[in-house]
Amino acid sequence: MLRRFKLGLLRLASSTGITALLRDSEWRRRRLLILAYHGISLEDEHRWLPSLYMSQEVFRRRMQTLRDNGVEVLPLDEGVDRLYAGTLPPKSAVLTFDDGFHDFYRMAYPVLREFGYPATVYQATLYSELERPPFGPMCSYLLWKRRGGKLDWPEVAGPQVDLDERGRTGAWKRILRHADAAAMSPIERDGLLAELAERLGIDYQALCARRLLHLMTPGEIRELAAAGIDFQLHTHPHLVSRERESFRNYVLMNQRRIQALGNGKGRWHFCYPSGICHPELAAWLREMNIHSAVTCETALATARSDRMFLPRVLDGSHLAECEFVSWVSGTAALLPRRHGSQRSEC
Repeated sequence: MLRRFKLGLLRLASSTGITALLRDSEWRRRRLLILAYHGISLEDEHRWLPSLYMSQEVFRRRMQTLRDNGVEVLPLDEGVDRLYAGTLPPKSAVLTFDDGFHDFYRMAYPVLREFGYPATVYQATLYSELERPPFGPMCSYLLWKRRGGKLDWPEVAGPQVDLDERGRTGAWKRILRHADAAAMSPIERDGLLAELAERLGIDYQALCARRLLHLMTPGEIRELAAAGIDFQLHTHPHLVSRERESFRNYVLMNQRRIQALGNGKGRWHFCYPSGICHPELAAWLREMNIHSAVTCETALATARSDRMFLPRVLDGSHLAECEFVSWVSGTAALLPRRHGSQRSEC
């Protein structure tokens, strides 16, 4: 009900010219829209997780909307500097992609190249080197592929599970807890995924051969870095630790690998994995000379924003076109919404 009311307000603002007035205002010039993306579907991922995925067709429309509205898409480093210097262009945005999935290489980069837009990828590197899908997302995807069916795996997922939405969520959590309790390595977790797929009647190796939910390989990262894509920090294992040395090691391992692949010649920027951003993490990042860090908090960034807790707008299939336009103009920032960082599932 609340969302329908907001959509009605946004359409009214557009039809009365308020959206265009705000888009072209000095108020909007002082604000930076940092867009956050996770995946551009290779197949049906946008139907599985619309909050994080969209089709290539929708992504291309988003980029065209930026162009049609006269938005200047800035590189992340420049955008952050100009935000705090007060020198942003009249309408500005930055494009960021979390995790560094293979679909960025296949589906997002060709569109970015078509529009000539710069982008930053916050690249997790552990599963990039393993060339296997991350455990949590692939587990969720496999269960969704057999939605409406059943899972009989009592030793791992409990009694027979009906794979409706509630049953899938419960089974996913139990499988993750099982892997954590057994302290499984990434390779052992991949074996667990293969067994889950077999029990569900899914050809796991065929999915892997199509690179669904895989991260970019080191070779793909190197190729795109040479082409001008900015790769930045997301920790090596896509994990956060509240123990200082562990957290620093996660970041430093990530940094060394990205440097080895030809990126990292300028300043370093960071994205909190899963949107988990405890206050002490920012202090540790400052100690490591990290220039900025982005969250999953939904807002436009201003010069008053903490450089270590920059807000973004998460774009996915769940966002209607009028909502996307309202963030481009700034109208959405004036409407009431839930505050606080939201955890991403990837």
